[in-house]
Amino acid sequence: MNLEKPYIISVYAILRNEKGEFLLLKRAENSSSNPEKWDLPGGKLIHMEPLEEAVVREVWEETEISLVPGDIAGYTTFELPEKKVIAIIYDGGYIMADVKLSYEHVEYIWSSLDSILEMNDLPDHFKEFFKRFAAENKEKPEMHI
Repeated sequence: MNLEKPYIISVYAILRNEKGEFLLLKRAENSSSNPEKWDLPGGKLIHMEPLEEAVVREVWEETEISLVPGDIAGYTTFELPEKKVIAIIYDGGYIMADVKLSYEHVEYIWSSLDSILEMNDLPDHFKEFFKRFAAENKEKPEMHI
């Protein structure tokens, strides 16, 4: 990794429907990072913004889903051309709401964990997160993975 690049913090949420499937959003083709790849709802913090407020704001901006964030489900790191990103991923719990996409995304799906782990158009950093998430939550039946 290039030590000259600044770090930024982003926040994301894993949201599940009543079947235990996870919400993924497909980034627009003109996106500055990971165009036309699947993504979790979330994004960058505004200067000095608390993490939980940021994840609530980002999820609302991208999906119009009102979120009460749970515990931190995990994290991932990745590098972009001008910066390195530390992504903190919250457990957003179970959602029973319609998804209304912002201009940043062109499509959404609810997907099983097994399907997510097989996706070719999911960035590696999210695929690694879901692999760890699956392994860590195997013995927790209440997670319904």
